[in-house]
Amino acid sequence: MPSFSEFVGFVCEKSKVKKPNLIEKDIILHKILREIYSSELSEKYLFKGGSCLVKCYFGYYRFSVDLDFTWKNPEVWKGMGSKKLRKALIKEAEIFGSLLEKTASHLGLDFSNDIKNKKYFEFGGGGRMVTFKLWKDLEFIKVQINFVEKILFKEKRILAKTLLSNAKLSKDEKIYFHDFLDFYKPIKVLAYDEREILCEKVRAILTRRTQKLRDFYDLFKLSKRGIKIENLEKEIVEKIKASLYYKKYRENLERNKRIFKIGKEILEDSFERDLFIVQLPREFEVFLANFIKTLRKILTLI
Repeated sequence: MPSFSEFVGFVCEKSKVKKPNLIEKDIILHKILREIYSSELSEKYLFKGGSCLVKCYFGYYRFSVDLDFTWKNPEVWKGMGSKKLRKALIKEAEIFGSLLEKTASHLGLDFSNDIKNKKYFEFGGGGRMVTFKLWKDLEFIKVQINFVEKILFKEKRILAKTLLSNAKLSKDEKIYFHDFLDFYKPIKVLAYDEREILCEKVRAILTRRTQKLRDFYDLFKLSKRGIKIENLEKEIVEKIKASLYYKKYRENLERNKRIFKIGKEILEDSFERDLFIVQLPREFEVFLANFIKTLRKILTLI
């Protein structure tokens, strides 16, 4: 049987993307995604974020290094007191963690389904948000769940693709890499509508202390698809207001109201730049200039 590193090299060759470290992470992320949507958890969680845009909507214009999900039916938590709610959320986190523990074992990653261990678990907002950390040497792969989220648009059942989705493989290659290709192939997932992703991307930008180049470019891609921020201002404000339960979001929002700029350090960040497969076009700069104006308008509405 071929080694994992050999399969990484094979994907590099077939996709013509010479970024083995990021391809390795993509294979791992897809394995986790496949395990989730091949299990009983498949109807409970909605795939979202940049990984969702890349795999489900636009193809690989950049790499993602984490997975984000939202609990599909937050209505079930209504009426619960804070103590009962926290207990219910922790129970769901443990169920999800159990699946991750098995998957991590298959992938040679370090993860223990021990909610008290901060090396692997990080809770926020009284358990409303949980981050799982799956370790590989000194780096970790982040899987995050938001259990309490205001969902504005109906989810979609859509195909999550891989770097090999459009590649032509010979019969011998399919046989030789069978065990890897058995999971590194497209899978149907429940995913956010693109408009929902846009709203949360803008919210992330406005409620973070530091911004990321990838978020701005994701919004640029959505804009090119005709999904524009100025057409969703009301929904963006609604999303932001619903998230102000979290103290750090409130503080960061107030800070961004006072001063917001897209500095050189964001646009030229070497880690962020390395995630991209495509060259950033000049029209992206034009988009950013207009985007800042729209953001400032949204900030006045909150």
